[in-house]
Parts: sequence; C-alpha cells; structure tokens
Amino acid sequence: MSGGIIALIVILSVLAIALALFFILVPAKSYFTAMFSGAYVSARKLMTMRFRKMPVFDMVNAYIKGKRGKVTVTINDIENMYAIKCDYNKVIEGFIACKNAGINYKFETIQKLYLSGKDINTFVKECLNSKVVDSQYITGVCGDLQELNVKVRLTLKVNLKNIFSTLNEETIFARINECVLAKISSTRDHKFILSTPQILAKVIYEAEADSGNYYEIVSADVIEVSLGKNLAISREKEIIEKNRLIEQNRLEARRLTAVAVEQEMKARTEEMKAKLIEKEMEVPESLTKAINEGQFDKLTDFYKVQNLRADTEMRNRLAGGLGLNENETSEDFDDED
Repeated sequence: MSGGIIALIVILSVLAIALALFFILVPAKSYFTAMFSGAYVSARKLMTMRFRKMPVFDMVNAYIKGKRGKVTVTINDIENMYAIKCDYNKVIEGFIACKNAGINYKFETIQKLYLSGKDINTFVKECLNSKVVDSQYITGVCGDLQELNVKVRLTLKVNLKNIFSTLNEETIFARINECVLAKISSTRDHKFILSTPQILAKVIYEAEADSGNYYEIVSADVIEVSLGKNLAISREKEIIEKNRLIEQNRLEARRLTAVAVEQEMKARTEEMKAKLIEKEMEVPESLTKAINEGQFDKLTDFYKVQNLRADTEMRNRLAGGLGLNENETSEDFDDED
C-alpha cells in the first residue's frame, strides 16, 4: 500500500472522528437551523449552552424570530433572560410588536416592562387604541344646599413617558372627584353648573389629574348632571318635625299635670266626704245627749228635727233630678216653691 493511500485513510479517519465529535458535542439541528436562517450562532456557543443544560433549540428559535423581526437582540440577551427566568419568547414578540407599532424602545426597556408585570402585547394595544371609561356618580352640595350628581367620561391613552408608573386610572378618578367636588362646593347657585357643565371639564384639565400617571387624559366630558336632595328643604322639615315633637311633649306634660290635679281634687273630695260622714255619726249621739239633758221639751221636737232632715234630703234629690244650673241652689228652689 502506497504512502499516499495511507495518508488519505488517516485524513479521512480524522475527519470522521472530528465529525463524530462535532455531532456528539454540538447540537447539530440548532446549528444548521440557525445558519440557514441567517441567524448564525457559533458551534462553540451552542456547545457551551448544551453543557449548561439550556433549551438550546428553543432559544435558537427565539433568536431567529428576533432576527427575522428585525429587532436588535443577541443570543447573549436570550441567555440572560433565561438565567433570570424571564419568558424570552414573549419579550421578543413584544419587542417586535413595539417596533411594528412605531414604539421605539430599546430591548432593555421592553425586558424591564415585562419584568414589571405588564403584558407587552396588551401594552401595545393600549398604546394604539384609546380607552374610554365612565366614572361613578360624583355627589356634591352647592352653596344653596342643592345636591348635584355628576358623571364624567374619560378617554385615556398610555403615556409613553410614564410606562413604569404605578399610578393608574383609579388615581385619575380620585383626583377628578376631588377637583369636581371643590368646584361644586364653591358654586353658590346650582343652576350655574346645570347651564354650563363644561366648566367642570375645564376644572379637570386645569387640575392635571393625569400628572405622573400611566395613562394620559385625551378628553374629559361631563355626560350627566342631575339633581339630588335639596338639603335646605330637608333641614326645614327636620326643624318642623323637631318643633312638633317639642310642642307634643309640652302638651303631654300639661295633660299629665291636669290629670294629677284632678286626682288630687278627687282625693280631697273623698277626704271631705269622710269628714262629713264622721260628723253625721255624731248627730245621733248629740240628739240623745240633748234629750237626756232636757234640751228638747217635748218628744215632738225630736220628730220635727227628723222631719226636717228628711225634708232636706228630699229637696236635695229633687234638685239633682231637675238638673239645677251651677248658679242655682236648693234655697232658690225652696223660694220658688
């Protein structure tokens, strides 16, 4: 065997061994995919990624996606995102979406935006499309004690200068509530706001409610102004009701006083009746004593006294039955007889 043939065999053997080692150590599928896709990655880089047990094929596909999307991203950037457990596919897709939407941010900004918890695709949609939201009813009281219920409609758009701000639409509505309430409270006549509701929109713009916010106010419109309670009438009703209760309590106190006086007079009447009965019980004893002492000359005198008492009782009964007036007495009745 000639030396040339031996040398050729050795060369072919070395090439075969080299190719075998290449296919064993280097992920060939990822290598050739990247090379033919125009996103070349060196074999050494792929080999080190494989030794570090990274998802080489998936990462290479993400790199190819970035290159095809014409965004500035390197395989090292993808490695860094994998190291911090960041979804590099979503970041690259978001980066491409921002570029296509004309939002010129660097890759680091897009990555930070994703790490802040925002969905990048949603973020791009909010940048392109305005957001319309209605506030709840804002209730304030004018100087004439008339309540007003105001509803505001806001058109919001993402403020590209404050994309990392933690202030959102709730903060905007809180500021709007504050300035609208202040304007309503400082207005003496509620008819002024009813006739010129645009004054409230002007107050919202002047208050700069979207300062430092994630959203910026594109437009603010007052869509409803309605009347609430009239506190002046309510207060007047409360005063009338209070006076009614006071007068009712006063009359009740007078009634109770009258009842107490009536009961007292009844008690005194019963007391006087008891005294009268007590005195009448002394009459028979006095008569007996008078007879015994001889103050009655004849027994007929005693009967005259008895007849006089009976006659007096009869007249009293007749007077009560005839219904005498208060000014008439039993003596008047006797005179008429």
